[in-house]
Amino acid sequence: MLQLVVPAFLQTNDYLDLLHEPRLKGIDMLLARGRHESMGIASLEALVCNELNIARQQDFPVAPISVDAAGVSAGNHYWLRADPVHARIERDQVILNALADPTEAEAAMLCDALSAHFGEAFSPQPLQPNVWVFKCEMIPAMSTTPLSSAIGKDMDAHLPGGSDAMQWRKLLNEVQMLLFHHPVNQAREQRGEPAINSVWFWGGGCLPNPGNKCFLTLYTEHSDWRALARFAGAEVRTMPAQYAPDIPEDSLIILDEPQRLLLQGDLQNWLRAMEKFEAEWIQPLIGSGRHFRIHDPLQGTSLYWRSAYRWKFWRQAPKPAQRPIRIQPPPGDSGVDAFGNRY
Repeated sequence: MLQLVVPAFLQTNDYLDLLHEPRLKGIDMLLARGRHESMGIASLEALVCNELNIARQQDFPVAPISVDAAGVSAGNHYWLRADPVHARIERDQVILNALADPTEAEAAMLCDALSAHFGEAFSPQPLQPNVWVFKCEMIPAMSTTPLSSAIGKDMDAHLPGGSDAMQWRKLLNEVQMLLFHHPVNQAREQRGEPAINSVWFWGGGCLPNPGNKCFLTLYTEHSDWRALARFAGAEVRTMPAQYAPDIPEDSLIILDEPQRLLLQGDLQNWLRAMEKFEAEWIQPLIGSGRHFRIHDPLQGTSLYWRSAYRWKFWRQAPKPAQRPIRIQPPPGDSGVDAFGNRY
């Protein structure tokens, strides 16, 4: 069955109502008349790995598969992702923001500084400017939260758990202090760019043995999902501009651009993206008569659709509440967070 992954899809009407924008006809009908089913999972990583038959270890082993995809020998070692992020103080919590994309040169300088300071305890390698990994001498007794599930949320509530968690939290504090004083971040602050003032530990594991070939076709531009799919033997294709009847039945299509815009606070472009999604995907899919599912891993819910459901005219989405609420754009980079960086 054709499957679409659209994080925050089930909240579409909520955002439209808060923006005082009209409902999108096709999406409104899907939300009202489609069959809502629990996914039993609550992260995009879990959804992709389950579809690709990649088993969970302590975490889903995204890090060693990233290493393998980069042409580096993962060996039998335990690898962990330590992706560069920006953390900012917002009221009484520290919010994780993964939008502080370093350049290739910045990533190399920051990783070199961390390796020189921590030695074998923490020597990250930048596979890509925003994809850092490191090899652990021992398998840590901890579990982590995937980056996609922690972005935009309170960092403290999603830090590693387990008997070794305090050791890793202490390491994280030391990493943050070193990054704060690094010239790369001082230069970024002067340019008004968010500082790369922390890393996010996630996706740890050892490289698994390849299982049976997965016959799924994955459509995505995200390097992590493409690496996982190739490791599992699935076919990987470039994201099509719009729905096409020749998309194979056993396809998983990851459409995460609207969520990225939400995380940036770019509500007007989110609205444009959802209008485009409605016109180029939802309306053609409804008209095709195909059965399909839309997964929202953030809500842990899938929406199943078959053409007969369109005649359930008695099922209507709740009307928007009459609330004088308007979403305001986020403040400009005029504040300074607890790390001394503008946000």
